[in-house]
Amino acid sequence: MAITYPSSYQRVNTSTDYDASAYFPYLSFNGTSSSMTTNSIDFSYGDKMFVSAGVRKLSDAAIGAVIETSVNSNSNNGAVWLLAPGSPALDQYSFRSKGITASDANATGYSAPTTNVLSGIGNISGDQSILRINGTQAAISTADQGTGNYGNYPLYIGARAGTSLFFNGRLYQMIVAGKQANAVEISETEKYINSKTAAYV
Repeated sequence: MAITYPSSYQRVNTSTDYDASAYFPYLSFNGTSSSMTTNSIDFSYGDKMFVSAGVRKLSDAAIGAVIETSVNSNSNNGAVWLLAPGSPALDQYSFRSKGITASDANATGYSAPTTNVLSGIGNISGDQSILRINGTQAAISTADQGTGNYGNYPLYIGARAGTSLFFNGRLYQMIVAGKQANAVEISETEKYINSKTAAYV
């Protein structure tokens, strides 16, 4: 599938007068105060998780939560997060899967500004936390996650609980599934996310 990349510049005159054709829509997060929250999503039926998102990371200065389940995955079991970056002042992405214990897959070498399709694969009982970037596995952690399933928590987008770890960048598309995705599902999801993001050829 060929992806048509938008030009580098878009004419924006006012909030209602701008070029829409050939430009990918996105949610813009300012890194200081913008975020979104869903109602609780019940993932407590299983211990497998798949998330995929098209993002443009605009800064590496501070940790940015693209998504996180629960108000704080450090203290709540059965949670996931996707960070951009995962540590301040690092050119990094991070995916966490947590049963009782957190397992973080971190990939460096992605300096802001950069646009990527990120996928996280979590498996609590299988002790896997996998981070994929632009259709390729970039990092894996096989640290023991303990036991249990994912939880029944709100999904926070663009910040931790809407109060900290504000993401500075754009979110083009996101899919979250409480299941073990097979290879075809992962590949097709990443292709779809990339068709909305144009992160790679």
